[in-house]
Amino acid sequence: MLDKVVLARDFSGTAQSHIDARSILKKLAAEYPSTWSFSVSGLVGATPELLLRLSRKMVTSRVLAGTISKTGDDERDLALAASLARSSKDLEEHEYAVRSVAQALEPFCTSTNIPESPYVLHLANVMHLATDVTGALAEKLAHVDSFSILEQLHPSAAVCGTPRSLATELIKEIEGLSRGRYAGPVGWIDAAGDGELGIALRCGEINDRTVRIFAGCGIVAGSNPEKELAESEAKLVPMRTALK
Repeated sequence: MLDKVVLARDFSGTAQSHIDARSILKKLAAEYPSTWSFSVSGLVGATPELLLRLSRKMVTSRVLAGTISKTGDDERDLALAASLARSSKDLEEHEYAVRSVAQALEPFCTSTNIPESPYVLHLANVMHLATDVTGALAEKLAHVDSFSILEQLHPSAAVCGTPRSLATELIKEIEGLSRGRYAGPVGWIDAAGDGELGIALRCGEINDRTVRIFAGCGIVAGSNPEKELAESEAKLVPMRTALK
């Protein structure tokens, strides 16, 4: 039985002149300082989600699932953050994502630390339920590098669904677009196998004068189509604003 699926949408546009990826990157980094900004061969974005950090045999993954838009009014946004933290639909969606990451990391770690409840991550225009999953790499697996862990970790339920195989088949059937590098790992891995990689979110593919931007939403039993559409619009805002 399918518990969750993440469906994406895209938006394409053409500028009057060449789009400078460096300018887009600079704007994103300034507006979203608590994210990981990136620019790799035309893929530009600012992701709030850390897929994997492997450093000194310590593994970290930040899970984001469950989103609400900000209003710009601090008092109202605090109330919205509290409602997000209590939302049964968003907590269910988040739990699927946390569980998929924890299960992927378990074979590599002697122990994992998973907080009982998520916290609310505040970004410039949205808030997310967030959980930082950490673990200690097993001594017998000291040779394991970031590539080996990524093979099991990606795609997590945050960008695919639960169970992964059923979600993947449904995405192929109904999504109707090629994600390209959207929602894939983006970051660096050093010669020792340590690395830091985010999930390519809040991003776009730039090719001279054309750009294609992406957003996705997790769908569970309690999802409301209109709210999911509004959430996807909010997730397109960073790139749309940076492109102006």
